[in-house]
Amino acid sequence: MNKDKQINESSLEREVTVQDDCQMQLEENFSADFLLEVINGTSDPIFVKDRQHYWVLVNDAYCNFIGRSREEIIGKSDFDLFNKKEADESWEKDEFIFTTSNQNESDECITSTDGERRFVSIKKCVFQNQEGQKFLIVTIRELTQQITQHFQIEARLRSSKHLLEQVLNHIPQAVFWKDCDSVYQGCNSFFADIAGVGDPLLIKGKTDFDLPWKEEETNWFRLNDSRAIESKKSESIVKPQLQADGRQCWLEMNTIPICDAQGKVTHVLGTLQDITERKEIEVTLQQLYEELEIRVHQRTSELTQVVIHLQKEIKQREAIENQFLLSEEKLQKLSANVPGMLYQFKLGADGQFSFPYVSSGCFEIYEFFPEKVIADASLFISSVHRDEREDFEKSIANSAQSLQPWEWEGRIILASGKVKWIQAASRPEKQADGSIIWDGVVTDVTRLKQAERALKKAYTDLEKRVEERTQQLMQTNQALQKEIGERHLVQSQLSASRQRLALLIEQTPLAVIEWDKNFAVKEWNRGAEKIFGYTKEQAIGNYLEFIVSPTAQEQIHHLKTALLSQRGGTRIVTENITLDGKTIICEWYNNPLVAVNSEVIGVASMVLDITEREQSEATLQEQEQFLRSIYQGVEQLIFVVNVLDNGELVYADWNLATEKATGISASNAISKFPEEVFGDAQGAKIRQQYIRCLEVGIPITYEENLVFQGQENCWLTTINPLRNIEGKIYRIVGTSFNISERKQAETQLKQQTQELKIALNELQNAQIQLVQSEKMSSLGNLVAGVAHEINNPVNFIYGNIDYATNYTQNLLKMVQLYQQYYPQAASGIQAFAKEIDLEFLYEDLPKLLDSMKIGAQRIREIVTSLRNFSRMDEAQMKKVDIHQGLDSTLMILENRIKVKSERPQIEIIKNYGNLPHIDCYPGQLNQVFMNILVNALDALEESIELKKQFNSSPQIQIFTELAELDKIKIRIIDNGIGIPFDIKDKLFNPFFTTKSVGKGTGMGLSISYQIITQRHGGSLECISQPGERSEFLITIPIHQE
Repeated sequence: MNKDKQINESSLEREVTVQDDCQMQLEENFSADFLLEVINGTSDPIFVKDRQHYWVLVNDAYCNFIGRSREEIIGKSDFDLFNKKEADESWEKDEFIFTTSNQNESDECITSTDGERRFVSIKKCVFQNQEGQKFLIVTIRELTQQITQHFQIEARLRSSKHLLEQVLNHIPQAVFWKDCDSVYQGCNSFFADIAGVGDPLLIKGKTDFDLPWKEEETNWFRLNDSRAIESKKSESIVKPQLQADGRQCWLEMNTIPICDAQGKVTHVLGTLQDITERKEIEVTLQQLYEELEIRVHQRTSELTQVVIHLQKEIKQREAIENQFLLSEEKLQKLSANVPGMLYQFKLGADGQFSFPYVSSGCFEIYEFFPEKVIADASLFISSVHRDEREDFEKSIANSAQSLQPWEWEGRIILASGKVKWIQAASRPEKQADGSIIWDGVVTDVTRLKQAERALKKAYTDLEKRVEERTQQLMQTNQALQKEIGERHLVQSQLSASRQRLALLIEQTPLAVIEWDKNFAVKEWNRGAEKIFGYTKEQAIGNYLEFIVSPTAQEQIHHLKTALLSQRGGTRIVTENITLDGKTIICEWYNNPLVAVNSEVIGVASMVLDITEREQSEATLQEQEQFLRSIYQGVEQLIFVVNVLDNGELVYADWNLATEKATGISASNAISKFPEEVFGDAQGAKIRQQYIRCLEVGIPITYEENLVFQGQENCWLTTINPLRNIEGKIYRIVGTSFNISERKQAETQLKQQTQELKIALNELQNAQIQLVQSEKMSSLGNLVAGVAHEINNPVNFIYGNIDYATNYTQNLLKMVQLYQQYYPQAASGIQAFAKEIDLEFLYEDLPKLLDSMKIGAQRIREIVTSLRNFSRMDEAQMKKVDIHQGLDSTLMILENRIKVKSERPQIEIIKNYGNLPHIDCYPGQLNQVFMNILVNALDALEESIELKKQFNSSPQIQIFTELAELDKIKIRIIDNGIGIPFDIKDKLFNPFFTTKSVGKGTGMGLSISYQIITQRHGGSLECISQPGERSEFLITIPIHQE
């Protein structure tokens, strides 16, 4: 509002101010006819604004550029011609230039009135006259035409360079290149990560001495470089390397000399690949073979080693399975927390529609669960408001017919009668069976619609107030406007126009030159001085040839003839010479100056220095050639597939390694379908993988068996989709490695693994207790380690909370004293205090610190329980408090006990007797408590699920008491479904379980029974009433012999 008021008041001042103080010196230097001819003769849009942001001068090109006449522009501001958002942005940018007086140049993409996107370069500068008045001079250079005429080569080079960079960065192999002095000139992302520089651009200029290699590794790299340069042949070396963690890895290093056209080595290309896995497989196969031979004579000893080896593999596989489970859980959480509803809508070829997938956000918007929608798809359609249902169904039909993205905004009516506004968007994809699937999202925009209505009302009120204010100002100043004479106004405008034209000539970064009809210099602006180095005094009177390269003299001769005869503008690009003898490349725009009698009296030229642009094109060509040498030099198969607008897939290129492997040259594959190149069957299989990559939209890696030149091999292929600026996949880049030898090794390993599994079965019964003990030992180590790592930072936090509380109270007291003694603070302080809600901070900050202290105390209690449960320092028998072990176990199981969405909290009733410390193995006894309590929790959850009663009261009771004959008893009772009599007799048998596959091993109660009876000389009994409860009774002596 203040900005609009400032513009209105400034407009009034501008209209009543007589601008008769122009700069006479500039008017003398440039005639009005010359200035008007120059500004209207250039094809670049140019305009001038005064300090109040009003247009005071525009040329014809700018009028055409924005589609307005000069009368519609002069005297107006951005707010009169553009929407408020664009006008605000333009006003702020111009005001910044006015304030700082800095020259600014920027490239922008704008949309013209006819909807066409244009790329422009905008140059802005400020001129201040002798009276202190400031004017903003703006030159707009449309780049769209220049890109078409001049930058096609540069665009192709950049595209080619970008493609090669994408190829290199997606090769699963480290690639680098150096000059002949072993100085790095570039690398891909893989090698940058290995070298520790992060960004591939940072590797340039470094040597191996600058990278974190060991001394012998540095010498190894440089020795390989020297050999390749001297021999001009590729070098391939496999070398072992010891990692920092003591693990040995194997590296395969390929060094390839890159030669120029004369055969001279200019660069060295290197590839580095970790082949540790392959070597380990080879070593493993050899070891297994030797162990199998020895096992014939020493079977018992060998089986023990095999068991240990298989246990490690099992743990690794379990870790991988856990990682997959975590990834799946993260994906489910991500889908559940995305705002709105994700869905998949299917329209069958027979016209039937369904929803194969609906996210949990469905309930938040439509107030019914996803399962209900999947079962009955008509619920969504029927919820659309009846006034908008026709438009809704028509939009779906149009999207299905054109396969264009579907977007719709409208109202829905919920079952409760509530009306909501929603936005929906999705992309259709036609399936092989003729059906169409839309993948999209629905968001609730009800609040946004309400805000829009409120904003429109506020904007209407604002326009009304502005109109009233405008009427008042017009009435107040009507008398002043009548006093301004028509003649004075015309003279002022003419003088101001001449001044602006002169200022424009002097301030523009372009060289503006006026020649007489003999092509001698008459006028020479500052831009010309900057480009050519000659001052105005030095240039006046010189002929055109004094700044033209000798090689361009003939071109200049034809230019003169054309200008003097054709009476039209001419554009040329020539080599020019500066004052210091430097050769530059300039782009010239020339227009003949024609008198009233049609006689050519001179020529006006505008010159742009494009030397840097030409040099950039040459540099891009050199970089493209170098990257292509790398692309063709690597030994991996690299191929590029174009995705056409109609969805077809054709090959765009592949490297020499691919030609060698397939026996097909790249020229014979370009623009052909996979079926045309590799045959119908094999081509169709390859195409399916490309289609799968397009569907998922991310890189995929897969194995495939392909027949090239009559030989079948197994290939590990990685394909990566590339997207254009609109986000559409337009190309696929792929790499392939021959893994036939590795697959053969894997097959042998599987065969030997099967043989070892048979031998393993013979030792399983003897190893059950050992495996379980190792698992609990690992769990104890993990729990103790986690407790230790948590305890240190928690103690640090807990110890500093009191200090933080005191410091915070002192700071708050200081702020209150400032408010007491300085109640009228500066406006900036008051605004910031309001922004951060200072009064709320006074109240909430102490509460926040108290809650942090309570949380830290809670973590310390959890850590104590974790330590008690692990008891890593109590591996031997000793006296302990049995209640402490029970409490620690319950703390570990807290997550299973607390309330869940599908059941209430499980009540734990502890009735502990007065027991003395007993002799036991604490860790093993905790294991028994854990197994029995977990079984009790499983039984309660199964009971709730069977009864389908959320309001049931599941509970576990724990009793401890002294028994006769110097013993104690521990009873753990649950009110679950009980244990049938036919199952109870088998409870303590190894591998017996009633749980589904993957949820239990049947070893928990068996091992618990052995711990109580064999290790502690006690007894473990199960007392159960089917359908009502289960009780486990543990009896152990207080003292052990």
